[in-house]
Amino acid sequence: MTERQKFEIAETKERVFQRDLYTCRVCGLPIRQYGTPQLAHIIPQTKSNLRRLGADVIHGDDNLLSVCSLACNSRAMKGGNDEG
Repeated sequence: MTERQKFEIAETKERVFQRDLYTCRVCGLPIRQYGTPQLAHIIPQTKSNLRRLGADVIHGDDNLLSVCSLACNSRAMKGGNDEG
């Protein structure tokens, strides 16, 4: 991964965390600066989804949720979020 790609990922994380008010979209707990805050994909980033929808959709802000942990990331993938 290039430095530019790392920078773009960091920018995306910050943008989505700000949009979600630094709150986990699955459990509602605050996203902490330290720990395992991450982004969860609403539409999973599978090879078939990437091929069908494209990276811009799969990795776009509208397909990402702020989550506080790997456990909440897993729950988001199983439909455990408030997105319906």
